[in-house]
Amino acid sequence: MKRFSIIIAIALVCGFFSRANAVNWDGLNDTGPEFTLPEIKADLTPNPDPADRPAAGRRLIAVDPGHPNTFNSGLADIGGTNETRLNWQVAVRLERILKEKGFDVLMTKSSELQSVQNKDRARRANNAGAALTVHLHCDSAPTTGFAIYYPDREGVNDYKDDPENGFRGPSIQVRAGSRVLADAVQKGMKGILAGSLASRGVFGDSRTLVGSRQGALTTSIFSTIPTITIEMAVMSNKHDLAFIKSEEGQERMAQAIAAGIVLYQLP
Repeated sequence: MKRFSIIIAIALVCGFFSRANAVNWDGLNDTGPEFTLPEIKADLTPNPDPADRPAAGRRLIAVDPGHPNTFNSGLADIGGTNETRLNWQVAVRLERILKEKGFDVLMTKSSELQSVQNKDRARRANNAGAALTVHLHCDSAPTTGFAIYYPDREGVNDYKDDPENGFRGPSIQVRAGSRVLADAVQKGMKGILAGSLASRGVFGDSRTLVGSRQGALTTSIFSTIPTITIEMAVMSNKHDLAFIKSEEGQERMAQAIAAGIVLYQLP
């Protein structure tokens, strides 16, 4: 009987991990152990800095290098690097390229390890008058390539310790604009990354781990402008990791995202 109980326990544990992997196959790593970085502060205010506002005749693009936040530091070591570092490195290159193409750029954080909550990332872009936001992440899944997510339905902020628990969004207009943005960025990225990284496709937020629970990602719920999340590469895949770790790969990724933004018809 004892041996039978052990077998049942093992089967239940295996079943749990199998279901977790299935849910997260196209999902974000947006959950994890809580952590603190006491020496780093978000330095966000409800009123945007005038310097964040776009210059006359220019469009402002918000670039959000994902992590750290309360729910996921993004600092787990994978192959000598971590997701937070890769997100930041590509974001800095993307900022430079977009400026070269005539855009103004708002970075949602000012340093690699600055901790900013997801709703604050969205609101900083909203308040600054950005035309759109791209959130940069890297995935961990049994696959390869890049994927793009957009809010496909209204979501409800569901963090019980958050005073804004129950906040709903985004609007139908934001969802429609986000789908157009996602399609344009995918097209641009496929052209630049052909032969290096394949496209896994464009998906709704509801396909992600957090989106399946809330209806949309937190950044999407609080966004009032078109917003997409780009899973740039799969860190658990050796080929993808080698590409996104290299300076050449990061530069191509930034060029690819910028090409997609150029294809999007800014309002």
